[in-house]
Amino acid sequence: MQPDPRFAFPSAEHKVAVAKMRYAADQKRGLAVLTGPVGSGKTTIANQLQMTWDADPTKRVGFLPSASVRLSSAFYRLVLEAFGIPAKRTEADNRRLFERFLLDEYHAQRHPVLLLDEGQNVSPRNIDTLSDMTNFQTAQTKLITVVMLAQDNLPKKLDGKDAFRSRIAVVGHLDPLNREEMRLMIAHRIATAGGGAIDTYFTDDAITGIHQITQGVPRDICVLCDALFVNGYVRDQRKMDLALVERTLSEMAREKQWPVQLKESLK
Repeated sequence: MQPDPRFAFPSAEHKVAVAKMRYAADQKRGLAVLTGPVGSGKTTIANQLQMTWDADPTKRVGFLPSASVRLSSAFYRLVLEAFGIPAKRTEADNRRLFERFLLDEYHAQRHPVLLLDEGQNVSPRNIDTLSDMTNFQTAQTKLITVVMLAQDNLPKKLDGKDAFRSRIAVVGHLDPLNREEMRLMIAHRIATAGGGAIDTYFTDDAITGIHQITQGVPRDICVLCDALFVNGYVRDQRKMDLALVERTLSEMAREKQWPVQLKESLK
């Protein structure tokens, strides 16, 4: 299921997260980190930010959907390619090429932004590489801003990485949606797809059941609602009720573990 910015629901928390990351880039703060649980909407936010910065003539954005390579030499190649720059053979050459790129962009009055998703997968060595990258600056300003989006386990991976931690200038976090936010999100997605009012499709008990099962995690909400619409269609049931939610949950139980089940297993 690919994140589609058209269907993104702008909850209050998501608006704050986007605003913080945009602020970091606009003010050239060097390093910003946004964390959240799996499925909370980080990649959707990354896509929104990329679209915004791609349309901004004062920005030059490089997007890395993932950067799990271990060596700094490979990491520099990925970063250069993300900015559309052909990499050279050696790490030393690529470091010089990267520094030249930053200076050229500075003189062109454009600020490079490295947008890095799945930041929890960055190797310990390349956490240090990112620290070095954010160290490029003039006497007045940072030459690049790195915006990292990562899962909630990132802080554990940063143990002992004091240089990286000290460079974090802006932080944000995404929590799951509450029941009302979830209801508004479902209504928004239905309307974007050309449907009618949410009450046409879901009973109030069904909404409560969906929230209880998914614990407000957007990706799981989308997965469950999609399965509900399929079940409703094949059973010629236009309005989803709690019974259909429970039936769908039962049918998916062998392949899918829901947030409510994960929560219970941790007790």
